[in-house]
Amino acid sequence: MGIILKKNVMIRIDGDIVEKVKEIGLNVSKVSENALKDMIICIQGSETLKKDEPRLDEDEKWGRPDLNRGPERPRLRA
Repeated sequence: MGIILKKNVMIRIDGDIVEKVKEIGLNVSKVSENALKDMIICIQGSETLKKDEPRLDEDEKWGRPDLNRGPERPRLRA
């Protein structure tokens, strides 16, 4: 298996969505990467991505909680 080269990119996401993602604990990079892979497959077909690249099952597809979430914010009490 070859070396996987990752690149840093900057994207703009609505602030409300960012807050919800943090609450849920999704990994933004992994979710974005998987969504882009799915979009490429929809547009160009499955031959575009490597044939030997394993497909992710649903649990892995959306990533795991980000390990670098920062400090917990205090919650408002009702």
